[in-house]
Amino acid sequence: MFDDNVINGRWSREPDDWEPPLDYDDRWMGHGYGRDLGELTRITVFKDQVLDVQRRPVEGSGYEREAISLGAGQPVAPPRPPAPPPLPTPPLHEVRLAWLERLVGGADALAALDDRPLVGDEGCGAEGLAWDVGTRLTRILDRIDDLAPRLIGPEGVVAARRLLVRAITNRPMLLGPLDRDAETPGLAIHAAGKANDLVGPQRFVLAKEIQSVAAMSAAPGQRSRSLADAASGQALDWPKWLQFSELPNVYVVGAPDLLISDFRRSLIKDRDECLRLRAATPKAS
Repeated sequence: MFDDNVINGRWSREPDDWEPPLDYDDRWMGHGYGRDLGELTRITVFKDQVLDVQRRPVEGSGYEREAISLGAGQPVAPPRPPAPPPLPTPPLHEVRLAWLERLVGGADALAALDDRPLVGDEGCGAEGLAWDVGTRLTRILDRIDDLAPRLIGPEGVVAARRLLVRAITNRPMLLGPLDRDAETPGLAIHAAGKANDLVGPQRFVLAKEIQSVAAMSAAPGQRSRSLADAASGQALDWPKWLQFSELPNVYVVGAPDLLISDFRRSLIKDRDECLRLRAATPKAS
C-alpha cells in the first residue's frame, strides 16, 4: 500500500470526488506501465481522529514515479522452500563396517574372512593371455619373485603376483611399451604393499625403498594405483566424507585373496568389535 501522507499530502492533485473514467481498466494488464503498481491509501484525519480511509490504484493518480521509486511493481520472488533436514550421521562403527565390507569385497566376504596365510600362486600365471603379453608377464613375475620377499615378505610376493596378473588380465594395455617392463615389478610390489598397509611411514617399508630396490626412475605413485584399480575391476576410492584418521590409508582392492594374513587379522578384529557395538547400540526408530 502507498500512504499519501508520506508524500506531503499531495492528494489534492485530484478533486475529492475523483472517480476513474468509464474506460479505466483496473486489471494490471490494462495499465500503461504493464504491471500492477498497487494502491494508494487516503486517510482523512481530524484532530488525531481517523474519519475516513479510501483506496484507489496508483496508476492514474499522478504518483506513479514515486511509487515505482519505492519499489512498486517489482516482481516478488516466491519464498524459498525450507531446507531439507540433514541426513542422520551413522554411528562410527557402522561407517567402519561399511569400509571393511568395501575393502574385502562385500558383506559376505567380510563375514567369511579368515587369517590363513596366502600360499602359492596357482592360477596366477600368464595362462589365457595373448602370447606376447603372457611372455612379458612371465618375465615380470619372475622379477617379482626376486625382489618382493625382502620388501613386503613372502605373502606379499603372492599378493603382488595375483594383483599384477589380475590387473593385466582386466586391462592388458596397462603393460604399455616393452621398455616399461623393468619398472612394472616395482609397481606391482608397491600396489600390493599399499593394499595391505605395508607401505609408508612407520610401516614395513617406505615407497622410496621400493623405488630404490626395484631400480625405478620415479616414485610409484599413481602408476601403482592404476594397477590396483585394474585388479579390482574399478576405481575403489573410499568416499572422502566417510574417511577419518583411524582408518588405514590403503588401496581398496575389494578381494580378500589379495590381502596378507596379518592385515586380514586386523580386519577381523575390527569387524568383531564393530559387530559387538552394533549389537549393543539401540536401533533408531
